[in-house]
Amino acid sequence: MAAQKLIIEKGKDIYYKIKPQLEKKYNPGSYVTIEVNSGKFFVADNPIKAINKAKKTFPRQQFYLAQIGRAAGVLK
Repeated sequence: MAAQKLIIEKGKDIYYKIKPQLEKKYNPGSYVTIEVNSGKFFVADNPIKAINKAKKTFPRQQFYLAQIGRAAGVLK
């Protein structure tokens, strides 16, 4: 549980730092998956595609997921 709280906190921090960049480059409603230890992020038009992109690079990590324009949550 503590690990998930840390992912949420770090994920929100990263998301709000990159949010202006994401909103300029990607369509509203797209999804971003963030690997919080590296800060790398992956964007797709739906959450499953965004998660699958992230899992190709980080197959054993948990991620922070957000819909561009608003925060969403944590996924394993």
